[in-house]
Amino acid sequence: MRKAGTLNSWETRTRDFFDSKLGSRCTPVAHLLSRPEARIGIFGDGAILHVEASLPKLLHGNNLMMVTDPSEALHRLKEFVSTYVDGEISDLAQMDYLRADFVYNFQVGAALSDYVHTLGKVLFLKHRRTTDENGGVEWWNNDNSRRIRVYDKYKEILEHDKKAVAQARGILRFEIQLRKKSGFLQRRLRKKKLTLHDVLKPEIAYCTLVETLEKMCLGVGFLAQDAARTALDEHFSPRKATRLLGILRRLETGTMEGLKDLTSRSTYYSDKKDLRLLGLWPPSASPVTLPPWPCRRWRPSFPQKMNSANT
Repeated sequence: MRKAGTLNSWETRTRDFFDSKLGSRCTPVAHLLSRPEARIGIFGDGAILHVEASLPKLLHGNNLMMVTDPSEALHRLKEFVSTYVDGEISDLAQMDYLRADFVYNFQVGAALSDYVHTLGKVLFLKHRRTTDENGGVEWWNNDNSRRIRVYDKYKEILEHDKKAVAQARGILRFEIQLRKKSGFLQRRLRKKKLTLHDVLKPEIAYCTLVETLEKMCLGVGFLAQDAARTALDEHFSPRKATRLLGILRRLETGTMEGLKDLTSRSTYYSDKKDLRLLGLWPPSASPVTLPPWPCRRWRPSFPQKMNSANT
């Protein structure tokens, strides 16, 4: 239940609907508390506690710095929840996980817009769009259970917090959002029921980020269009190099989805494999080569955002 003395901090919402299973109308009540570092929801007469938090903000007051030990952040989060919720608070590490965000801040400097324009052509998940709000690109599945985002962190802070944070200039934020219903982490960990203790391990964030970055060719980088012919000539026969160069010319005005529809499945994936090894899937959208992101040289310690529920 809400702790006495904090009632003014909470917002109460009700929803009236007809429950076909019970055969009657229901009016559930939800008590919600929202703070910059965390949000709390109490549902079902206090039987369900829902917590959403930015672990970097809990520890550092911002989400630019990394979290290397989630146990300290969870301890701070429990103190936060205890300030507003009355009664015994169980071990947060054993709460069910509903969503986890694994992110990393890449300092790319003046090349930020070049990366965004190039990544706007990368085919990944079911859907893709370039967003103007935070100067980035998003990929997601139909049910929104898995979402990938890259965006200008400086612009995002300026838009949402109305602050010009100098340290965020030139940072391209890479973010993986995983919901429980996606089953992604359950399959990776071979475990049906996951708790925060399972998903907040640094090595889980590391492996998830590296795997995704490499699938999106960010571990290889993007070769400049002008250097494509030389690279193709060095690695393939003249006939094959000419054909692959033609594919790159199609990508200048078309999309990877369109290219996929023009060729057989086996040819498409064979060409994709050849081009991605050279950093040409796709080539850089700018006149210069964009260096690879150092996927495998990281240490396994990343900022993490998590969303959990306890019943």
